[in-house]
Amino acid sequence: MTTTPNHKLIKNNIFAATVALLLVLSTGCAKSGQFPAASTGDSNQSSGVTTPGTDDGTDNNTDSGNTGGTTPPTTEPPTTPEPSYKMAPLAWESTKYPERTSWSQHLQKIILEDWNSLLPGANDITNFCPRYNSLDNNERANVWAQLFVAIAKYESAYSPTSRMHETTMGTDPVTRQPVYSEGLLQLSYQDIQWAPWCKFDWSKDKSLSATDPKKTILDPYLNLDCGVGIMAKQIKNKGSIVVSSGVYWAVIKSGGRYQQISSIQSIVKSLSLCK
Repeated sequence: MTTTPNHKLIKNNIFAATVALLLVLSTGCAKSGQFPAASTGDSNQSSGVTTPGTDDGTDNNTDSGNTGGTTPPTTEPPTTPEPSYKMAPLAWESTKYPERTSWSQHLQKIILEDWNSLLPGANDITNFCPRYNSLDNNERANVWAQLFVAIAKYESAYSPTSRMHETTMGTDPVTRQPVYSEGLLQLSYQDIQWAPWCKFDWSKDKSLSATDPKKTILDPYLNLDCGVGIMAKQIKNKGSIVVSSGVYWAVIKSGGRYQQISSIQSIVKSLSLCK
């Protein structure tokens, strides 16, 4: 097709208009800090970010007065919940012996966590606590703890360093010495042979004096740990607290010479939750 002067003029005018339009667009984008979107799906179109986030998506702008940023939500510090159960004081607790309160708490804890097989009770548990079957687990643990305290009263008079020579029991196979019952629940080193949860260590204790409170068997917490487990095993095997044979403690042996059953029952019943 032959190009006429009019055609050339029109083409020149279109070219000039296009250049002018591009200049205007370029100037406007430079002022606003924005470039035209390449497509409607482009999610990152801003070139004006002065404090970009890091690669992990965190915001480097920590100026809380920057209203252009996002202020992280504030959260209240967590509050420590109040204990859901306030343990009823046990019979051995006294302001004169503040350490016994800690013993009580330890009993409650190990009965709930380590020896919770006791919580369903025993065949004769209502002879000690008439309301036992209506109690929750925390209260039941409280009752068992009181039972161990009552046993300790007649076994050791609450003395963690109490010792008694068992004249009819021969030689302790662990110590190679005469058998002694020791500590709050009057236990022996030989018990570790059939009760592996008992953590008495004769190798550490043999160099200490007989009543040294550093002895593992005289440690009130280790002694209680062992004794509670012994009772749990008895309940599993015999089903009852008071039995005529196969019982560890003479004070709860039915018909035994040294039994203190009614007195122990009275101590446990004294808990308000048993009345």
